[in-house]
Amino acid sequence: MGPGQRHSVRLSFYCTTCLPGYHLPYVSAATNGLFAGLDLDVELLDPPGGGPDNIERVGSGGADFCLTSVAHYLTARARSGEIPARFVAIVVQRSPMAALVAEDSPLATPADLAGCRLGGPQDSGLVADYQASLDHLGIDRSELVPMDYLDAWDALADGKVDAVADYVDVLPRLRRTAGVAVRAIPLGIEVYSSGLVAADRLPDEEVADMCEAVVAALERQRLHPEEGVDALQLRYPGTDRSAALEGWALVVPNIFTDVPTGSMSAARWATTVRFVSGAHGLAPVRPDSVYRPAPAGVPTP
Repeated sequence: MGPGQRHSVRLSFYCTTCLPGYHLPYVSAATNGLFAGLDLDVELLDPPGGGPDNIERVGSGGADFCLTSVAHYLTARARSGEIPARFVAIVVQRSPMAALVAEDSPLATPADLAGCRLGGPQDSGLVADYQASLDHLGIDRSELVPMDYLDAWDALADGKVDAVADYVDVLPRLRRTAGVAVRAIPLGIEVYSSGLVAADRLPDEEVADMCEAVVAALERQRLHPEEGVDALQLRYPGTDRSAALEGWALVVPNIFTDVPTGSMSAARWATTVRFVSGAHGLAPVRPDSVYRPAPAGVPTP
């Protein structure tokens, strides 16, 4: 981009109510001057309903970029066919899937989850990811006790189930709603979880600039974790400050791993697409149709 030229882009968020800490870097970058300093005018958009809708929003021109999960992306592809939008950077490098158990539970490691009572809906994507993660680890599956997701927390409090499947960084919110003190047993599967999707119509230069900005926002949040909390609460008044900060702290180990922040590799994409498609019963797609190698801004591992 030439001197003085600015890009105006629309970034659609993921799940602001369940993952406030995940969104801290971008709200912060939009208010602390980071995006502006990189010659980007970024309009932050709330997600439009269900997860797959976000990808379709980008593909149809309602947004330029979105933050979303690989599972939502592949579900959108299964629902709508080819979508002119692809991943250009990875935010969460490792799956945050976990078993959430009562604080006083004897369960402590993934191996302990074999045969335990798992509360949740039979058609839940979270349950599918959880059970597939146990398969991947060579651990016998948990025994599913079918019930509504919210009912599962009452069942956990009453001792009728042993675990509930969810992402580790939703733990702060669940502490307020579960009715019982809970902790996480992370499963730690080495597959991509979520990242930045860009519309195919955008030029490479603009995509590279946005990738660079997202990586910079993540790295700055890593150094200044409390930055942006006030702006996040102003945008979403129901956000609990401590929950946002703890949520960010819990996702940090899965964002910053042993590879460069935001980076993608063809080999990891092949593993990820195979794992997620298998977990959700989706028809396989070519891994190289899911991501768009960025010309700059996101390093290769």
